[in-house]
Amino acid sequence: MHHRWLNILVLSSGVLIHAETINLHGTVSSGGKPISGANVTLMKAGAKVTTGADGAYSFTQLNTALSSRAPGAGMISFSGGVLEFKLAESSPVAIEVFDIKSNRLKAENLGTQGAGQYRFDITGKYPANQLLIVRASVGRIASTFRYLPMGVGNGAQAGLVKSAESRAFAKTAAAIDSLEVTASGYSARKVMVESYDAKLDVSLDKVDNSGDIWGGLKNPPVKSAGCGKATTIKTGAGTLMSGGVQRPYVVDVSANYDMNHPHRFFFNSHGQGSNTSNYLKDNYYDMKPNAAAANEPGVFFGGQGYGGSSSTSGSAWSEKDHAFFDDVVTFFKNNMCIDETRIFTIGMSMGGMQTYSLSTTHAKKIRAGVGIAAANFNIWLPATRGTEPEAWMQTTGMSDGTCPWISNEAQKRGSKFIALEKAANNGCTIPAEIPTWKSGAHVCYDFQGCKPGYPVKACTFNGGHSHQARDPGSTVNWIGVESYKFFTQF
Repeated sequence: MHHRWLNILVLSSGVLIHAETINLHGTVSSGGKPISGANVTLMKAGAKVTTGADGAYSFTQLNTALSSRAPGAGMISFSGGVLEFKLAESSPVAIEVFDIKSNRLKAENLGTQGAGQYRFDITGKYPANQLLIVRASVGRIASTFRYLPMGVGNGAQAGLVKSAESRAFAKTAAAIDSLEVTASGYSARKVMVESYDAKLDVSLDKVDNSGDIWGGLKNPPVKSAGCGKATTIKTGAGTLMSGGVQRPYVVDVSANYDMNHPHRFFFNSHGQGSNTSNYLKDNYYDMKPNAAAANEPGVFFGGQGYGGSSSTSGSAWSEKDHAFFDDVVTFFKNNMCIDETRIFTIGMSMGGMQTYSLSTTHAKKIRAGVGIAAANFNIWLPATRGTEPEAWMQTTGMSDGTCPWISNEAQKRGSKFIALEKAANNGCTIPAEIPTWKSGAHVCYDFQGCKPGYPVKACTFNGGHSHQARDPGSTVNWIGVESYKFFTQF
């Protein structure tokens, strides 16, 4: 009889309908006090509730979903000889393998497994060029897949090995979902869900958001108009019309870009005499490799400065580039999924000056800026500079003769005075003297008492005019590391 049902399953589409009960509940609190009106979202299940006066929340429902053969589409999936299981609760698991004539070649009873995500590898166990039928079951739910091995396994064993003595079903992740909790006046928090039948209490940190337009350091992202839409923007070179001129640019879009996920956007500015090729050479001031190492997809943009007279010279940045920034941000927000609360600017030398110049007029658009080897002179600055707060970090080599720490004390020219200006705008405490590098490794000073969400950091080191700096005995460019860490605190 099992031959008959097997043939029927092989001819089917492989779609599996299953139901699972959710009984997830708990409380949301801060400092032991319940938080009412907090938004609690069960992300994968797509459910949302609000806490009551006692801070309690509860998800109690019956979810019905479709599971297909596509990897990750349901409770059981299969790709490249590897079965993946997602268990919402403890369930018995079994695997059977048949040839095309319905002869059972292997049966694996894997016992009862706890909630979580698991993998089971069958590659290398069966002869090449022989079509196989793989049937996997969780409790009374079963799914059937076709599998054609690509070659002899050279002694590989079916399943993943936990030890030399035992080949076992391998748990790959404890989480089956995530819970996102937000509340006005508190930092957002996301926690992993290991079982849909559990009590899960969440504690939030209170933040003082007075004057903070962003909603704290870890505010929920705000999706741009381009979210949910397929984009034609790909990694590479392009042009954008701004001020009646086609402006050259390069952009790098992370390989795991998701049109439904709001991404960080990094606007890069090059130094004097440079052009867009420098962004590729410098890996967007090392933002790209740091983001890749952290597995945090982003969009990295580098435009070419107008130069004051030519659209192709790229020699400098000018007043026209403030409008260019606005046009770039509008274009990418409309055509990609960008987090409108995490638009960052970074630049070196004259690019650092451009970053500073933008900060004086765009505090409500730019979440944070990093000026590398920047100065507050020899760059176009608006006649009236805004005093609104903007998170700011800067780096200066103490032997930099181009953009020095102090160029003219009386005229307040030099990178020191950028740091002091930002500290004043951000409500920070101004020390009698900003600590700077004297010997050894670089020195980063975090101004104290700044408005929540508006930190100011000034880093100095033993070196000259550069965006690359390494501490004694280290091969790591700490400027890239510190800059990326500064951006990702938001």
